[in-house]
Amino acid sequence: MKLNYSKKILIIAVVTFIVILIINYIFTSLLLNKIISINDKVRQLDISSQERERELSQKDSVVSTEAERIKLASYFVGVGNTETVNFTKSLEDLARNMNVTQSKTLNYEPVPNMESSDVLSVIRYRFLVTGKYDDVYSFVRAVENLPKISYMNSVSINYNSNSKNWSADIDFSVIKLK
Repeated sequence: MKLNYSKKILIIAVVTFIVILIINYIFTSLLLNKIISINDKVRQLDISSQERERELSQKDSVVSTEAERIKLASYFVGVGNTETVNFTKSLEDLARNMNVTQSKTLNYEPVPNMESSDVLSVIRYRFLVTGKYDDVYSFVRAVENLPKISYMNSVSINYNSNSKNWSADIDFSVIKLK
């Protein structure tokens, strides 16, 4: 069988068409794989951006509440024995500045209704102060208005006619951070 010129052209055209279809399929597959890869990277970048935004938002929240947290912490006796000693010393200085003599005891207790708290405890103070009525009363008022979270358990004021002095037995508690 002899191939004439038109049949040769037809065979070459069909072979060229099949080669073009195969090349088209290969390049389309490669292009789709690249598109999928790029989309995956864009999704990863979006997730990373969202994570970064959330971290920045949390950091801003922490920074914006720092002053509030410092103010809140100032309402408690600080962590550690040093802070307890400093607070007790400030009470002693307060008594000295108000011209009253004092004797005290202190004890650690759990916070009422929060006995299992790992964050807070109570320092229970019992002060016996003696002096002039105005000085004793001023000391009691100062204890009532302490800049710490505290509560009075009991106050008893008595007059001693022998020494002509007033005395106050003050039982109060202050919340302490553990």
